[in-house]
Amino acid sequence: MRLESKIALVTGAGGGLGGATAIRFAAEGAKVVCSDLDLAKAEKTVAIIESRGGTAIAHACDVADVAQCNAQVAETVKHFDRLDILVNSAGVSLHRLALETGIEDWNRVLNINLTGSFFTAQAAASAMLKNGGGRIIQIGSISGQRGNMGGVAYGASKAAVMHICKVLATELSGQGIMVNAIAPGPIETGLSTHGPSRKRNYNERIPVGKYGSAEAVANAALFLASDECEWTTGTILNVDGGYGAQGVSYDPEEISR
Repeated sequence: MRLESKIALVTGAGGGLGGATAIRFAAEGAKVVCSDLDLAKAEKTVAIIESRGGTAIAHACDVADVAQCNAQVAETVKHFDRLDILVNSAGVSLHRLALETGIEDWNRVLNINLTGSFFTAQAAASAMLKNGGGRIIQIGSISGQRGNMGGVAYGASKAAVMHICKVLATELSGQGIMVNAIAPGPIETGLSTHGPSRKRNYNERIPVGKYGSAEAVANAALFLASDECEWTTGTILNVDGGYGAQGVSYDPEEISR
């Protein structure tokens, strides 16, 4: 049990990456607060955890509202007396060309993905300092590292989330709070809205040759949340099947020519 006796708050835990992470953490002994905008979805994740012998509670939170970001941390501490781990997974996707992105689109994506992530991390860090440390894991994206078409708002929000990770690590690691980020590549989740040509484009450029799973991201989060992550901080961990590492590829028969 790598997270035995730990208390974790996972945002966006109603499904996708957040749901898989909450379930994985509970399987490793953590007591989990499953936070989501849709309380019914969060309760479904809790039901899965409880059916497997774990402990979890559901909490409704709109991370675009800073007061609710603070409240979900306060609720965690009230119910479990402490907070050891935060996974900021709540997010929204948007695929729209830059010249077609309006202010409402822009504000919605940044308020949820960036502002909500930061202020939840801020509140969590304050709670963790009272316990002598903790783990904060931000969910970024390879879209925050690459100039993907249609990704101006989403990519900007995720690039900023990963930058915040480095700033928080710089400021908090000396006080026992390790802060890291995961940058997933294309993952098969309910948030994915990739059309056939986009999927084909990705699959041709991922060295592993296929989309990833939410469980693969959850496994990476488990390491970053564990005691094994005692000297890893300010790191952006790409979980992307090698997409970010790949340069120019050739047919193997052409390489020796």
